[in-house]
Amino acid sequence: MFFQTRILVSGIVQGVGFRPFCVRLAHSENITGFALNTSHGVEMELHGEEESLDNFLFRLVRENPPASFISSVRILDERRESPSAPLCFEILESRKETRQTALIPADLAVCANCLAEMKDPADRRYRYPFINCTDCGPRYSIIRELPYDRPMTTMGSFTMCPECGREYTDPSHRRFHAEPNACPVCGPEVWLTDATGVEKARGDSAVRLCSTLLDEGKILAIKGIGGFHIACTPFREETVALLRQRKRRLHKPFALMASSLAEAEKLVYVPEVAKKLMTSPASPIVLCCVRKNQSTAEKGSVSPLVAPGQRTLGIMLPYTPLHHLLLDGKRALIMTSANFSDAPIVSDNETALASLSSIADFFLLSNRDIQMPVDDSVAMPLGRSFFLMRRGRGYTPLPMPFFRHDDNVVFGAGAEMKGSFCFSRNDVLLPGQYLGDMKQRDTVAYYNRALEHFVSLYELKPKKVAYDMHPQYLSTQIAKRVAETFGASAVPVQHHHAHFAACLFENNVEETSAGILFDGTGYGEDGTVWGGEIFLGDRSSYERIGNFLPSRLPGGDAAVMEPWRYALGLLHDVYGKETAASMAENLWSVHARKARMVLDILPFSPKTTSCGRFFDAAAALLGCGDVVTFDGQAAMNLEALATGTLKAPFTIDRREGRFLIDWRPAIRWILDSKHTLSVPEIAGGIHGGLADAVAKICGTLRKEKGIRFAALSGGVWQNRRLVATTSILLRKQGVEPLLHTFLPPNDECVSAGQTVVAATSHHPEA
Repeated sequence: MFFQTRILVSGIVQGVGFRPFCVRLAHSENITGFALNTSHGVEMELHGEEESLDNFLFRLVRENPPASFISSVRILDERRESPSAPLCFEILESRKETRQTALIPADLAVCANCLAEMKDPADRRYRYPFINCTDCGPRYSIIRELPYDRPMTTMGSFTMCPECGREYTDPSHRRFHAEPNACPVCGPEVWLTDATGVEKARGDSAVRLCSTLLDEGKILAIKGIGGFHIACTPFREETVALLRQRKRRLHKPFALMASSLAEAEKLVYVPEVAKKLMTSPASPIVLCCVRKNQSTAEKGSVSPLVAPGQRTLGIMLPYTPLHHLLLDGKRALIMTSANFSDAPIVSDNETALASLSSIADFFLLSNRDIQMPVDDSVAMPLGRSFFLMRRGRGYTPLPMPFFRHDDNVVFGAGAEMKGSFCFSRNDVLLPGQYLGDMKQRDTVAYYNRALEHFVSLYELKPKKVAYDMHPQYLSTQIAKRVAETFGASAVPVQHHHAHFAACLFENNVEETSAGILFDGTGYGEDGTVWGGEIFLGDRSSYERIGNFLPSRLPGGDAAVMEPWRYALGLLHDVYGKETAASMAENLWSVHARKARMVLDILPFSPKTTSCGRFFDAAAALLGCGDVVTFDGQAAMNLEALATGTLKAPFTIDRREGRFLIDWRPAIRWILDSKHTLSVPEIAGGIHGGLADAVAKICGTLRKEKGIRFAALSGGVWQNRRLVATTSILLRKQGVEPLLHTFLPPNDECVSAGQTVVAATSHHPEA
């Protein structure tokens, strides 16, 4: 006897080969009916024997395509006898509805099957740089509207040729309903121009010429999935030096793209987790330790100018067909985002030619438009796990399960230095991509563009809008505008509580826990600058039970790029004004005159408890970062130098139930130890001493409050040495460390944390 039912599958089920998978599954179980994309997901009508229907539903959620994500399977019509079953199972035309709840897939790295075809001289897509199928290719970056169908993407302007059309409509073919499907006859193409826009070659000739120019040491702007990259050889020091000069990026590391995993392993140590990341469909940049034979400027080695002063290289594998063609016969290329420092990635041809001609000698352009620019993701291996340092291509806009009591849409506007936004809807959290420094006008425009894209795609109407308490953040102004537009309630969320909540959420912990929130700066509820905080609480509320000993931040933001300023303030607090002035002359003679002025204004400078600034200051005291060219450089230098198992003395004072981490003994130790210890040993001692202090505080909370978890969030926890050492010591105290994975520990996670706080708390303004 035949039965029929109707179901709705929600989640990431569009653009990932889900409907073709359902067709094949239906055929294998002798089920007929149909599947179609709707604004809510994939709707299906199923006809078959009862056992076959049971098998279909069982296999549906266990064998679904790897890039898909099923959040729910809902029965629309209960199972009943089928009076007249259809003869086959087919895909029907998509249906757009008034409310949009379908989820958007991320961009996927090119698959092995497509690569094999691209390398086959007998294949009609031989050396075609836009080859793709249902298992790979662009998704989020080309979507204009949902449901995800070709006319709703930037591929809508390309009409499939008869052969591509046959593949698209053949249920047995790998390109059955592959929306970006194309070939050299009917699809996008590439062409090469000089810096003035004069065309030099087109099609495969352009790709081959581009490859030759890279071998000759030229610098090229290359259009990819989410935007342009600047590419050049990493093996010529003069080329890398020229790129740094042109890009005005003096020290910040460049990412590399290795031609294969084997080539990557010749340059860096690639642990198992890094291999899985590099070869995954997300294919992020992965930070790996440099091999010792790559640490010099010997012939054949990566230039030390690629990542000055660092022990790691950011390395990825080719994730587009074009990348594979360009890296054919090469070991690796520098492949860095095409932008100026902290500005958004460039994504269209006209802007690229206008803004990058001072950087690139040549341009490899294409006519496949990028609807939404998205930067490469960056991951850091940590033992058997990893954490994202930048969430972009491959991970955006993947949802995260979020179970709560109501289905109101909540919007989190994010912070400033690492701009991002986030939404919650129904039972998922939807983090947006990394956007950049919100102090830049171009980044604010990019933020607004991405926000409008999200709101339009998902048809989001927030009921709550969460924002940082800092009164001057541009993200706060945007949040208030969104609240006014949608008539939503506005909820201020303290910066470090957002960090805390994001980490608790990601680890699915709801019980009262400790929060160790270490970063550069965040606006505190008392109006001062926080950054070295100990919290006790949960997702919805917190108590500030400890912090770093406050000090003055002379020059405010100027101290971020000139860490000697904050170091001078610490010396003042430890030794007094006159001794600090004298020490400054020995430590930083070039700043001696300015140091006197800084000491004079010190009493009028803002107070801060910043742990991030402490690391910067320690680097300045050790001569590895008195002045920097990007935020975090001094702390990165300190981590790169650190060795050994010493522990600098940090005193833990307990006053009226509050913990105070006193760094003054550590400052004395740093300066005293310079006569007997090496700089790497002292740097290691700073990490070890702070980790020990954190573990002791959490051990006390374990005994007194029974806490089982400590959430480690904030930009300081991007320091792999500090995270690893602290985690070991916490476990010895019986406390489990909670770490980030898919939400970066830096300020990118603030928007997600704001969303979680606003969705779970009973704030009076909410």
